[in-house]
Amino acid sequence: MKLRPFKRKDAKGMLAWMKDESINRMFATDFGNFTHENVLSFIENANKDENNLHLACVNDEDEYLGTVSLKSINKNDSNAEYAISFCKKAHGTGAAYFATQEILRIAFIELGLERVYLNVIPENARANSFYKKNHFVFEGRFRKHIKLRNQWKDLNWYSMLKEEFVEIYKQ
Repeated sequence: MKLRPFKRKDAKGMLAWMKDESINRMFATDFGNFTHENVLSFIENANKDENNLHLACVNDEDEYLGTVSLKSINKNDSNAEYAISFCKKAHGTGAAYFATQEILRIAFIELGLERVYLNVIPENARANSFYKKNHFVFEGRFRKHIKLRNQWKDLNWYSMLKEEFVEIYKQ
């Protein structure tokens, strides 16, 4: 497995998780309405975006498995928001774990960030468990913070600091 910039051929795989209701219902963005053209436009823009780093996680055959990102990279405050989404066929394969470790290495070692954070709705048990397993620290809950499918939802906030990453992964 490896992380790499997006290619146009990744659009089909991206649409697979975007159109999967069991995955996209957990996101604030309604990816279910995205078209092939929307995804191609995202790919084109993502590869030249200086404030966000979006990478494809691919297998040894260069087949798209999912996306891992550092969003809103703030060089002044030395932090960024982590995001991840994978196709169902990649669930349980270790690909998301690999991608998370690698994007954190990029964040802390290559970019020199001090903090990476994320948020997730409490109902997304799979994601909450994954973040804890990957050593993100639960910071708290923002109550009724977002409106998702016409319902107010809380957000759980997690983070990892550079010194925690270095200690855990011995970088």
